[in-house]
Amino acid sequence: MRLIDNYVKNFVQKYYEIFEPKVLKADELLKSKSCVGSEMLGWQDLNSDLEYIKNIAEDINSKSDCVLIIGIGGSYLGAKVAIDFLSPVYKNKIYFIGFNLDSEYLNNILKKIKDKKIHVVVISKSGNTIEIKTTLDIIINFIKKKYNQDLHKYFTAITGKKGFLRNFAETNNWQILDIPENVGGRFSVLTNVGLLPIALAGADIKKIVLGAKEMQKNLENLDSDCHKYAIIRNVLYKNGLKIELFASFNTRMLSFMEWLKQLFGESEGKEGKGLFPASVLFSTDLHSLGQFIQEGSKILFETIFFVKNLKYNLKLSEDFKNYKSINEINEKIFKSTVLAHYKGKVPCNIIEIEEFSEFELGRLIYFFEFSCALSSLMLGVNPFNQPGVEVYKKIMVN
Repeated sequence: MRLIDNYVKNFVQKYYEIFEPKVLKADELLKSKSCVGSEMLGWQDLNSDLEYIKNIAEDINSKSDCVLIIGIGGSYLGAKVAIDFLSPVYKNKIYFIGFNLDSEYLNNILKKIKDKKIHVVVISKSGNTIEIKTTLDIIINFIKKKYNQDLHKYFTAITGKKGFLRNFAETNNWQILDIPENVGGRFSVLTNVGLLPIALAGADIKKIVLGAKEMQKNLENLDSDCHKYAIIRNVLYKNGLKIELFASFNTRMLSFMEWLKQLFGESEGKEGKGLFPASVLFSTDLHSLGQFIQEGSKILFETIFFVKNLKYNLKLSEDFKNYKSINEINEKIFKSTVLAHYKGKVPCNIIEIEEFSEFELGRLIYFFEFSCALSSLMLGVNPFNQPGVEVYKKIMVN
């Protein structure tokens, strides 16, 4: 992967040098573990016991036809990112629930799997979140009706050292994996939280972590794309842009962009500060929001993902004299869109992705985790807390 900044340089170069010292200071604080929120830097440790995780996944898979993953926010988004990003290599056996309380959605899944052998993985640091507790209650009753004995065999909990879920899992003799206390949900993709569901779905978690480690090594260079991206975001924000619009021409990137919305939204959006992260899928949204992007209020910039090497490339008939395949047309639309938006005075970062592979996914995940932390520290906020998320939860219990 690489950052292409040709279509953003003119918007930032006047201020770029002013922000360089800020990113260097943020980098120093992160790497020395002396920044605000430093107690939550466990995501930088990429030494999970991958063989242990892989063995658990193989054991669960040998006994089940499908796996229900109960989680919300960072407890499920990381795994869903991988499943969508790597979809052709995955077994079609993972179902995500608990991220909303839509009865129809949940009921349809339960109807679909009622005759299958099921395993349930519940992911939550505390288990106290209302969406998790509610969904777990429904699923326990569902499993009780399906299996009359030894219910503990059908459940695995990934949770913190204390809290409702830990106590419940221990009382009921469930298999338990730990969530590191020093890692927040949105930064937890490369821990048990993300790696077990990803392994269950059939991906090579070793290659994902290897990609992340390579990116971590690349970040020793203080002029890396990751550092440049953090500077660009902060310069554009300082100059009055309020929205970062993530965009892609590939549906496999949809969940990745959803994760980015949580990563940046929860990390930066506090103390009245931060860019608002949004996402679009092109060409679909070129025929709706494209008009606003081109000629509407100048409140946003784009970060567009483009994948170079795709596995599938449907050929066109000879009637298409100027193009031979769908991918050729899609690439032309991509280039035309970037140029049109640039001419419309919309700054545009391009993140070029080599391919949809485990290694490349690991690189992307660590790139954005680190750049988000840098960017948040440059704004002067704690990247690792989310006090605003707790407000609706407190209102719920009052």
